[in-house]
Amino acid sequence: MNPITRWWRRVRPVRLRPVDPVTCALRRGLERDLNDGPAQRVAALSVELGLLSVDLPDDPALAGRIDQLQGSLDTVLAELREIGGALYPPVLASDGFEPALHAVAERHGVALAVSGGPVDRDTADAACLAVADHLRSVPRDTRLDVRVRRGLGSVWVDITEERQCG
Repeated sequence: MNPITRWWRRVRPVRLRPVDPVTCALRRGLERDLNDGPAQRVAALSVELGLLSVDLPDDPALAGRIDQLQGSLDTVLAELREIGGALYPPVLASDGFEPALHAVAERHGVALAVSGGPVDRDTADAACLAVADHLRSVPRDTRLDVRVRRGLGSVWVDITEERQCG
């Protein structure tokens, strides 16, 4: 394999599927519903179980079982939050495009650099969700450079992947 082919396999541009504003709003609503509904109920169950263990007689076997159940509920809660974050990163609503991308990249163990100017909220949502969806398929040893460019009435998000050779 010649050096140019090796370079192209390491560093390549990425084409993403666009995410429309309706899909962004739907995903944001689903994340909110998941967090405000099932995740809150699981957290409340864990607290209730903890309170129940205080009221019960001193039984080490029962206390151990309650601890196991609370651990299981904590696992379910973490999984619900992970699913919610995959639907719509919570940081995107509060902090914006760049911090949200860094949070998603950190969760997936991918190095990320973001450059470019600010964009409006709808564009930031769509771009962040498209990049976040792509990050789920990227190996851990990959570095992504995300560049936001403005054109005539358009915003482009360019991504370049650089993978470790080996």
